[in-house]
Amino acid sequence: MDTRMSRDEYLKFHEEICNEARELSKAKNSDYAGNKGTHPFANFTRCESMGICTTERGFLVRLTDKFSRLSTFAESGEFKVSDESFRDTCVDIVNYVCLLGAYVEAKKDGENG
Repeated sequence: MDTRMSRDEYLKFHEEICNEARELSKAKNSDYAGNKGTHPFANFTRCESMGICTTERGFLVRLTDKFSRLSTFAESGEFKVSDESFRDTCVDIVNYVCLLGAYVEAKKDGENG
C-alpha cells in the first residue's frame, strides 16, 4: 500500500477536513445548543447540571467514544455500524476538541472578566 502524501496534499486534506468539520459543527450545534441555539456548550453542560460529571469530563466521555470507535477500526479494519464512516468519526473528534478548547477558554475568560 502506497501511503506517500506530499506536504501540499496533506495541507489540502487538512483544509478539507477542517472546513467539513466547521460546517458540520454549525449544523449540529444548532440542534444541540439549546436556548434557541445561543449556548454552544449546552449539550455538555447538561451532564454537569444533572450531577453526572463535570462539563470537561462530558467532553472527554464523547471523545473517548470516538477513540474507542477508531481503536476498534484499527483492530478489525472495518466498522460494523455503517452509518458513520472513518472520516465522520475523525471530523467528530475535531469538533469535540474545538468545543472543549472553546469551553475552557470561555470559562477562563469568565473567571478573569
